[in-house]
Amino acid sequence: MGTHAFLPTERVHFGPGSLEKLEDEARSRDRVFVVTGRTLYEETDLVRRVEERLGDRHAGTFAGMGEHTPGSAVEQAAGEGEGSDLLVSFGGGSVVDGTKAVSVRLGYPEQVAIPTTLSAAEWAHLVGVTDEAAGRKSGFADPRAVPPVVILDPELTLRTPEKLWLSTGIRALDHAVEGFLGTDPHPITDVMGLEGARRLTRYLPLSKERPEDVEVRGELQVAAWMSYFGPLNTPMGLSHGLGRRIGASYGVPHGYTSCITLAPTLARVREETPEQRLEQLAEALGGEPAERVAALVEELGLPHRLRDVGVPEEDLEALAGEFGDRRDDALSILRRAY
Repeated sequence: MGTHAFLPTERVHFGPGSLEKLEDEARSRDRVFVVTGRTLYEETDLVRRVEERLGDRHAGTFAGMGEHTPGSAVEQAAGEGEGSDLLVSFGGGSVVDGTKAVSVRLGYPEQVAIPTTLSAAEWAHLVGVTDEAAGRKSGFADPRAVPPVVILDPELTLRTPEKLWLSTGIRALDHAVEGFLGTDPHPITDVMGLEGARRLTRYLPLSKERPEDVEVRGELQVAAWMSYFGPLNTPMGLSHGLGRRIGASYGVPHGYTSCITLAPTLARVREETPEQRLEQLAEALGGEPAERVAALVEELGLPHRLRDVGVPEEDLEALAGEFGDRRDDALSILRRAY
């Protein structure tokens, strides 16, 4: 016996040129409000392309959603977006999470998510918002906050900085791996997670070699979707937990935190993981999981140590102390990662 719970994602438009589907999604709306980040807004013409698709329905754009979804930005966006009947998030995971938080504050208007990274926040009911004064990231879980419509247009990712693009691909791999190892065998999420991991491992190096290859980018978008296909059914583990804590307190992007924590987490949990599950994961990744992930991160030229991103060694014990009965595991991972 088993159960698979679905989230409210209704439609996914994918492939080059799929941005044009935004017109159809907005046709029955009166006021469409766009949420994005400052860099996309100021340094590219992509936000203007999104706004043009909305035509007269475009009611405004908030371009200040920053990294790790600052609570102040969520409140400001909610104030400016009051009265909107459709929210469009355009950007990375922080923008998508911020728009989900805005949706909750505005009484759940419909959403369309247009991600430009591989962080996969658009598929999840989990929303992380940073308390800037405390330097902590808290959040909530609310299935009603999930965007019903997602547009995966790889052409819109061409201006995403290389390290952001590739590191969020490792974040997606983190979803696939921890989702697979954190549950009992499941006939749906096992297949999707392992295939997502297989494709990410294959296509991330290709994307580094051929950064303008839209087809490869589209494959990665689908792989990231596969990696987080059933968030309600695949709880995350210590790699994600440590990443959230490190990200909020030290300003480390979540793509980077996964590059740093995933391999040492896999090394730590190896002994408690059923051998068959490890063998399945090794087959998908193309090698022993911890070693394969570490090699992939190095091949992509991404940070892989806490010292590289400004986390002081003297803070490790305090960080681990926040993980209760898993303190020893967390400390071991942090020390391996340092």
